[in-house]
Order: sequence, then C-alpha cells, then structure tokens
Amino acid sequence: MPSVGGRFRIPLGVQVGVVAALFVAALAALWATGASVVARERRRSEAKGLLDRAGRELTARGQEVMAHAGEFPDFPEDRSRAALDRDLTAKATTTLAGYKDIEGGYLVLRYKSFLGTARVGPERAGRDVPKKKRWAYRPLQGQGGSNLPPLEADLIDIQVDAAIRRKQVLFSVEELGGERPVTVAIRTAPVVVNGHVVGASWVMTRLVDPLFVYRSLQGYRLATGLALGGVALSFVLTAGLARTVRRQAVERDRLQTDLRRSERLAALGKLLAGVAHEVRNPLAGIRSTAQLWQRGFEVDAESLDGLVHEVDRLEEIVSRLLQFSRADAQDLAPGDLNAVVAEAARLASGPAEAKRIRVELELEPGPLSVAMAPPALLQVFRNLTTNAVQAMSPGGTLRLTTRTDPPRRTVLASVIDSGPGLGPETAGHLFEPFFTTKAEGTGLGLAIAREIVLAHRGDLHADNRADGPGAVFTLRLPAAPADGNGERS
Repeated sequence: MPSVGGRFRIPLGVQVGVVAALFVAALAALWATGASVVARERRRSEAKGLLDRAGRELTARGQEVMAHAGEFPDFPEDRSRAALDRDLTAKATTTLAGYKDIEGGYLVLRYKSFLGTARVGPERAGRDVPKKKRWAYRPLQGQGGSNLPPLEADLIDIQVDAAIRRKQVLFSVEELGGERPVTVAIRTAPVVVNGHVVGASWVMTRLVDPLFVYRSLQGYRLATGLALGGVALSFVLTAGLARTVRRQAVERDRLQTDLRRSERLAALGKLLAGVAHEVRNPLAGIRSTAQLWQRGFEVDAESLDGLVHEVDRLEEIVSRLLQFSRADAQDLAPGDLNAVVAEAARLASGPAEAKRIRVELELEPGPLSVAMAPPALLQVFRNLTTNAVQAMSPGGTLRLTTRTDPPRRTVLASVIDSGPGLGPETAGHLFEPFFTTKAEGTGLGLAIAREIVLAHRGDLHADNRADGPGAVFTLRLPAAPADGNGERS
C-alpha cells in the first residue's frame, strides 16, 4: 500500500468506495424502516374497517346468545353465568378466527362482568410460541375475573361504559403509556335484546406494539449513524482532496515555471544560431574596413560612418538579447493598465502623424488594475505600435483599446491597425526570435514582447481583423484582486 512519511495512506478509490457504501447502507436502512412505517400506517387506516366488520359480527352473535340466556333483569345462578361465559367465548372465538390480531369479548350487565373474552393468536393455533411473545391475561380486580388484557383493561371498561350510556357504536384510537407503551384501536357497541340494553361488545387491535416502536427507533438510529459516518468520512475525504489539490496547484506552478524555463532555453538555443548569423554581418563589415585601413587606404568620413553603423548594429543586437534574457526579472506590483496604454498611444502619435495615420484610444472607464512592471509593458505596447505604424500606408488608423473579461477575471488590451494583415506563412513564426519581414529588422521585438507578457502571467495573441484588413494584437493579463473599498487594487 502506498505510504508517505512512513504512514500508510488509503487509496482514494477505497475511500470513495467506503463513503458510497455507508450512504447506500444508510439509504437501505432508511428504506426498510420507512417501509415498515408505511405498513403500520396502512394498518392504521384499515383498522376501522376491520373492527367494524368484526364488531358487527361479534355483536350479532352475542345478541343471539344473550337472548336465550333467560329473562332480564332476572339474576340466574352462577352455573348459568359459567354456561353463558362458555357460549359467548365460543362465539367470540369463532367470529374472531377470521381476523388477524383482533381480540374482543362482551360486558354482560346481568353479571356486571366481562365474559367471552377471546383472542385468536399463536397459542390458539397450537404453535410453539416463546413465553415473552404470549399474551398473558389476568383477571381484572372487581370485575369477577374478566380475563381482560391488563394494559388495555381500563380503556376497554371506559369505552364499553360509554357505548352503553350513549346507546351507540364508538370507535377510538388511544395511546397507552407504561413500561411498554402501545397504540390501540377499539370499537364498542351496545347489545340490545327486546329493546333493552343487556350488555356491550368490544373488539380491539394493537396498531403499534412496543417491539415495533423499538425496532423503528433502532432502524432510524442505524440509518442516522451510517449517514453521519458517511458525512464524517466525506469531510475527511474532502480535506484530503483539498490537500491534494493544493499540492497539485503548487506542482502545476512549478511545472509551468520549468516549462517556461525550458521554452526560454529552447528560444535561447535558436538565439545562438541567430546571433552567429546576425553578428557575422556587421563583423564582416568592420573587418573589411579595418583591412582597407591596414593596406594604407585613407580613413575618410564615409568608411568611418559605416564602421560606426556596424558597431551600432552590434550594440542593438546585444541590447535586445539582454532584454530577452531579462524579460522575467521584473518586480510586479499593482498598476493601472489604462495609464500604460494611454502613454503608449501618446508616444506613437508622433511617428503616426508623420505618416498621416490617425491614433484612436478606447479605454474602459475606471482604472484597470493588473500586477505589472510598467516600463516593461510600455515596451511591449511601443513595439506593437511601432510595427503597426510601419506596416500601414498613409491615411490608416491605429486603435488601442482596453476592456475587462469578468468571467475569466482578466483584463484585455488590443493594438489594432488597418495594415495588410498577417499572411499564413507569417502568423506561425511571429514570435520566433530573429524572424522578421523587415529589411533592417533584428526579429527580436515580438519575441521579447511575448516573453515580457508571459512574465506577467499573461498571453499575447495575434490575428487578422474580422471587420476589414489589418492585424490585431491582444494582451490578456490577470486582473488584480479588488481592495476593501470595492475598487481594484
């Protein structure tokens, strides 16, 4: 496994897989819990219909039994009470056999007792059910051994009494507390024989038992725990990715610096070949003049001027080479690009007027702040304007513009001329050292200009105008961040 600094590092793919697995597990747990809750709610909505059907059947069968139990309000012996309890239990058991998880029974006013309590469950079906899942009824004190479920006994007593007093069917859903809270739905109805209320029937179902509530809570806790674990690991993964991105940004900057250095070395290699050619011509002129003087020819003004001219050519070449090598040695500080462009237009106005060329200036309002070395950028614009003036015929137009590009957070400055434009064979070699279309040019001006722009972390692009003949040279420089007053600094 890869390690850094002696510490093992979990691969990124494994980290992402673990986070994804946690979220999938959380969704699965949440879905399963939600499905059980939906099933519970469906059961709640169906409870009234089930209890109505079961209650009607239970009331009808109990009415038959009580109608044959004797005249009311006579009070038969206990053995008649026991027989009535057996008959009612048999009827209740038969009736509730067709309904799942519903129990019920009767209150007989003659005995003021709950009789015929029945529930069809696992025990009655003859299954082997653990003791903790069996329903253990105990006699309700004061009711003569009613055998009601202990937790719901008081609720059944209250609802049955209300149904008898009101002489109407009642339905209720109640939350019962205690050590094992439970939600129950109960239906009670009076039993009428010969126009007299002789008792009441009750049917009940448990909508939520304590075990379901506990499992639901456990499901939600599991889903929440897994989701929180996934979120925590996501934060850890995000922090790791942020560190990786920072490292990659530093590495990218280093690679860009190395790439620029490599490009510089490659350009310098071309320079060496160009220097050998460019320096040889003035040196040949100097050597021939010196040989003539050595042979005794008189030193006249013409030969002396030629010698000085060739020396000046050598000095210009060396000077341009020094500018090329020092193009990235400037200290950059925030400055107004509009001011530099305006100064370049002013300096170009003299040569332009001599050729009857009109200079136009279109600056975006407000200062355009970029990190720059003003003298270096001014040299770039002077080189571009000089080339443009030399390329245009009298009566042309030279336009300098600036504008911002907010989405890219950059500032653009363009030098646009109305000259012949760039030919296909020229466009591909414009910024190569010693490439020139001028008879007296050195071919270093645009190469140096591009190096200066690159040192400003920008780009210099050349193209033909789309609205007519002429060329467009565009500088794209990163905008300096705004200061606290909302202005660019």
